[in-house]
Amino acid sequence: MNQRELQAYLRPILRWWWLILLAMALAGTSAYIFARMRPDVYIASGTVMVGTALQERNPDSQQLSLTQGLAQTYARIMQRPSIKKATMEALGMDWLPQYTVRTESQLIEINVTDVDPQRAYAVATELINQLILLSPGGQERQQREQFVQEQLRKLEQSMRSTEEEISRRQTELSAALSARQIRQLEDQIAALEAKMASLQSTYVNLLANTDQGSTNTINILDPPAVPTQPVPNRWWLLVAVAALIGAGVAVAGAYLLELLDDRLENVEQIQRVTGLTTLGVLPESNVDSSERPLIMLSAPHTSDAEAFRVLRTNLLFASVDRGLGALVVTSPTPGEGKSFVSSNLAIAFAQTGQRVILVDADLRKPTLHRAFGLVNNVGVTSALVSNLDEFTAALQQTIVPELRVMTSGPLPPNPSELLSSRRMQELLDRLRSDCDLLVIDSPPVTVVSDTAALASRTDGVLLVFSREKMNRDLAHKTMGALRQVNASVLGIVLNRVTSGEHGYYYSYHKSYSSRYYSGYYAPRRHAKAAAETTMVVSPQPVPHRSINNGAPLEPESVGQPKSVK
Repeated sequence: MNQRELQAYLRPILRWWWLILLAMALAGTSAYIFARMRPDVYIASGTVMVGTALQERNPDSQQLSLTQGLAQTYARIMQRPSIKKATMEALGMDWLPQYTVRTESQLIEINVTDVDPQRAYAVATELINQLILLSPGGQERQQREQFVQEQLRKLEQSMRSTEEEISRRQTELSAALSARQIRQLEDQIAALEAKMASLQSTYVNLLANTDQGSTNTINILDPPAVPTQPVPNRWWLLVAVAALIGAGVAVAGAYLLELLDDRLENVEQIQRVTGLTTLGVLPESNVDSSERPLIMLSAPHTSDAEAFRVLRTNLLFASVDRGLGALVVTSPTPGEGKSFVSSNLAIAFAQTGQRVILVDADLRKPTLHRAFGLVNNVGVTSALVSNLDEFTAALQQTIVPELRVMTSGPLPPNPSELLSSRRMQELLDRLRSDCDLLVIDSPPVTVVSDTAALASRTDGVLLVFSREKMNRDLAHKTMGALRQVNASVLGIVLNRVTSGEHGYYYSYHKSYSSRYYSGYYAPRRHAKAAAETTMVVSPQPVPHRSINNGAPLEPESVGQPKSVK
C-alpha cells in the first residue's frame, strides 16, 4: 500500500476526527455516570457434587464419565422455567434475581447476583434444594437410607451378640464331659452359626441397597453463605469499553457518510469515475479568479503560475501522438474556472513563442473581454455573419506579443445554431491556419449543447473541475455528453484545490515549484539579479483597455527574452 492509498483509506477518519472524539467522550461520560449511579451488587455462591466417585479410592472411569454428563444435564435443568417457578413459590417471590450455573467436571457452581445480600443467599440456597429434590437422591431417598442405616445398626448389634453367644457355647463345649451335654452344645452352636449367617446375608443386602444409585446423587459440597462484600465496581473498565464502542460506531458512521457522499473528494475518485488523467492541479487562492484573471501576467513567479506551466507541459505530452492544433477548454457547470484556465493556459503557450489565438465561444456569458480589458463589439458572432475572409478584423492583439483574442462579440439569440453551423467550422479552420494553437473557451458541458458541437471539431478537450462542485452524477453526465460526439478528452484540471483535500498533489506541486524557483530564480532580496534570468517584456501599445481596470502591467510580466549576461 503506497502513501496515496493509505491517505485514501484514512481520509474519512481524518475528516471526521471530531465526530469520533465526540462519540468517545459521550460514550465514556455516559458509562462513567452509569457506573457511579449503579448500586452495589452481591454474589452468593454454592457448589454441589454429582455422585460419590471422588470419595472413593479407586473410582471407575465409566462412573466418572457418567457423573460428568449428569452434571451438564443438571446445569441445564437449573435454567428451566420449572426450577425457577418452584424456587419463587418456595420463597414467596414474584421474580428471581440473575443467576448463573457453571459446571466443572462433577461440580456444579451456582452464583446469584443481587443488590440484597440476604436475598441472594436465600435464592442460592433454594435453587440447590430444588435441584436435590429433583434428583433421585431427594427426600424419599434420604428417608430410605436413614431406615436402612438404622436396620444395619440393629443387624450389627445382633451379629455381635450372636458371635459372643457362639464364643460362650464353644467355651462350655470344651469343658463338657458327658456325651449328652456335648450334643446339646453342638446343636446350640450350629443354630447360632446359622443365625449368624442369616444376619450377615441380611447385612450385605441392606448395604448393597444403600450403595445402589450413588452415581446419580447430589451432595452439597460448598453451601451458600451470606455475602459480606459487594462486587468490585470496575468503572474504569466500563468507561474504556464504552469509549471504544463509541469510537467504533463513529468510525463506521464516518465511512458510511463517505460512502453516501456523492462528492468527489480526491484525485483518485475523479480519475476512477471519469477514466481520465489529471493533467494539472491549480491551488486555491484567497483572491477570486475573477479578480485575478491573468495570473500568468500579474504573478508569473508564483506557484500558481508554475501550475499552468506544468499543465502546458502535460498537455503537450498528452497530445504527442495526434498533435495539438485546437483545444477546447470547458467545465461541467458554470463557475468552475474554465475561462480562468483557458486565458492563463493560452498565455503560457504564447510565452514559449507559439502563435496562439484564444476564442471566447461562450456566446451566453462571455468573460474573456473583461479579463484582457478588450472591447466586445466585434468577435465570433460578427465574424460568422460577415465575410469570413475578413475574420482577422475580429482578432484583438493582447499585451502578450504572440497571443490574440477573439471575443464573443454581440450576444446572438441562437448560439447553439451558430456554433454547430458550417460557417463555424470554416471559421475554426481559418483560425487554425493562422496560428500554432487555437484555444477555445466553450460553454459548460451539462448546461447547453454548444460544447458538444465544438468538441467534435477540435483535436482535444480539457475538462476543468472545481473542487467545490465535483460529484459523481455530474462527472457521469459530462463524460456521457462528450462520448456521444466522440470527443477526444485529453484530461482534467482540478481547480481551487486545498492542501487539506488533495494534500499529496498540492504538496508535490508546491515542493516542485519551490525547487524550480530555487534553481532558476533568486530570492526576493535579489530581484534585480533575478530579472536578468527571467522573461521580461517591453511595453507595447494596446489599442484597447489594459488589464486590471487600465493599470499598466509590470514590465517583467511577459515578453521577449532578454539575453543573460
